[in-house]
Amino acid sequence: MNLRTVFAAAAATVTLAACGGQGGPAADKGPISAERTAAFKRMMPEFAVMGKMVKGDEAFSQGKFKELTAVFTQNAKKPFDHFQNDPQGNGDALPAVWAQPDDFKRRESEFFAAVDELNAQSQNGRLEGITAAYNNVGASCKSCHDVYRRPK
Repeated sequence: MNLRTVFAAAAATVTLAACGGQGGPAADKGPISAERTAAFKRMMPEFAVMGKMVKGDEAFSQGKFKELTAVFTQNAKKPFDHFQNDPQGNGDALPAVWAQPDDFKRRESEFFAAVDELNAQSQNGRLEGITAAYNNVGASCKSCHDVYRRPK
């Protein structure tokens, strides 16, 4: 196993943890927050399978990766339709989301750009570019979660 493979595997593991974390006590959720959470969960199955391919835990198939990326790209934008303050409870979203709207929107835009780049890289089928783009999506998830999501 070469250094590049070890690095890619480690980065993919961190990426999956950043985007999909489970556990910890649940915070109160109103209907807006519940839909936001559901939308995030709908995008995770494709991201998880892509992570397995990037890490080498599952054989890489460009065709399958392109399909997964297409679904992920569509689903990745949907949670952001539900980032309104929910008076019945915001779940794991911290008040900073609404206190710092410009920064939150900037991070949202960076996430969308990272997702679009992953989609573009999936079209050419070069695993090195796909891995870098996949890791950038995960880093984008983490950068937002570090500031705007209740710690698990």
